[in-house]
Amino acid sequence: MSIIVAILALGFLIFFHELGHFLMAKACGVGVLEFSVGMGPRLISRVFRNTRYSLKLLPFGGSCAMLGEDSAGSGDFSTADGEIMEEEREEEDPWIDFDGVRYRESELSRRSFQNRPGWQRFLICFGGVFHNLLLAFLLALFVVHFSGMDRPVIDAAQPGSSAESAGFERGDLLSGISLDGKRFRRIETFRELYLWLYLHSDSIKENSVLELRCQRNGREERMKFSPWYDKESGKYRLGLEFSGKRVRPETVGDSFLYAYQELRYNVVVVFDSLQLLFRGRIRRNELMGPVGTVTVIGDTVEQSTRYGLFNAFLVLLNLCIMLSANLAVMNLLPIPALDGGRLLFILLEMISRKRLNPKVEETINRIGMIVLLLLMALIFLNDIVNLFNGAYRNIG
Repeated sequence: MSIIVAILALGFLIFFHELGHFLMAKACGVGVLEFSVGMGPRLISRVFRNTRYSLKLLPFGGSCAMLGEDSAGSGDFSTADGEIMEEEREEEDPWIDFDGVRYRESELSRRSFQNRPGWQRFLICFGGVFHNLLLAFLLALFVVHFSGMDRPVIDAAQPGSSAESAGFERGDLLSGISLDGKRFRRIETFRELYLWLYLHSDSIKENSVLELRCQRNGREERMKFSPWYDKESGKYRLGLEFSGKRVRPETVGDSFLYAYQELRYNVVVVFDSLQLLFRGRIRRNELMGPVGTVTVIGDTVEQSTRYGLFNAFLVLLNLCIMLSANLAVMNLLPIPALDGGRLLFILLEMISRKRLNPKVEETINRIGMIVLLLLMALIFLNDIVNLFNGAYRNIG
């Protein structure tokens, strides 16, 4: 049952992403030939108001296929794919049929995605990313209302540590951290502090200088100190203890603030994870594709049911916030065939006022799609290996 819930949750996130493209395309007057959830052969398909809506066999993926969109994009139709209806061939303005979706020949240029102004194409491509961020924020509003926010409130300093004499007081709210005079990292949640410490665990040494920004009674305090050596773990740490309590919002303003902080944290996690990946600090069994994602979601939700169904529901929503933010950021990467790659082309066009040859752009997108599909195949195989060796069960 938990696996079914996980599949439905992942399918909904993809549906919501494609819905962003769909609604923006409709708002800009672009013809949408097919809006589908899933990949592969169609299970259910109907044409309504000149758009085909389809539910496909495989629950991973989806598409918003627009009139005139290149075949390497999220859609797989172009104006050349339509057929003139036999009884209309002699007319001056015949109907062109796209698998049940019909347009007059004179409409094709006006309703084509490729013929829309650059700013409209930008909004259409950005619509999916915006929807994922919006969904993550709305889910975060619900979650923080019931579970609160893990604010990094300092409880005490480790006796004998440099932090003890740095001037920290109980109740100080950590807001930023810096190592050896480098750029401050904004900190809004305890999880974000934990992530920063993990990223810099190899850089914190005996002679390192840590600087923390804290909020105290409405004013900012800055403290510099040396790290504390933890003999048990053999690592250098801050030498500070945090309350560990989750703070629930008291006002509507707090709810929106905490929801934004939750969204921001999940976006930051993606960028930090990419940094760890490039630095070789993520192992193969920690990489997850769709199969691994569904497995971990299912296992985590199932384990959380022991604390009640509502708790399991909140855990599921938390995972959806993470995945929705992940989808948004990954789609923004300037990689051909992804939304980010298409947005980059459009931005260059808007800046230079000169459009890249559509055939060249389509070729680049096709190559990008091939590379992306090969990468997806490798990730899928990695999922299968991790599934059988129990790696995902440990993560869950």
